Amino acid sequence: MKIINDLGYIDITRKAIADIAGNAAMECYGLVGMAHKRGKDGLIEILSGDQANKGVGVKIEEDHLIIDLYVIIEYAIKISVVAENIISNVKYQVEKQTSLKVRRISVNVVSVRV
Repeated sequence: MKIINDLGYIDITRKAIADIAGNAAMECYGLVGMAHKRGKDGLIEILSGDQANKGVGVKIEEDHLIIDLYVIIEYAIKISVVAENIISNVKYQVEKQTSLKVRRISVNVVSVRV
């Protein structure tokens, strides 16, 4: 996504946005890790650290971002509270670091781990 100003332009890639979103999600309590957005054969791989962005999908529509997160939540913690916390933190960090507006964030709970 390009941001044009008087001095030139800033080009922010979808991977950079996914990195920010993945790292912001990983900061949230109750999150075990990210899951690959294209799970194969029902197997779920826990992604963390540098691979957290593989559990994030970023789309750009009319200068706004749509972010899909694929997460693994800790057992015995209320899923809705964790998801709301993830949405809030991801939205804040992405908008703060990129100056781009987030239209929607979807949290897809792929698994619950003990």
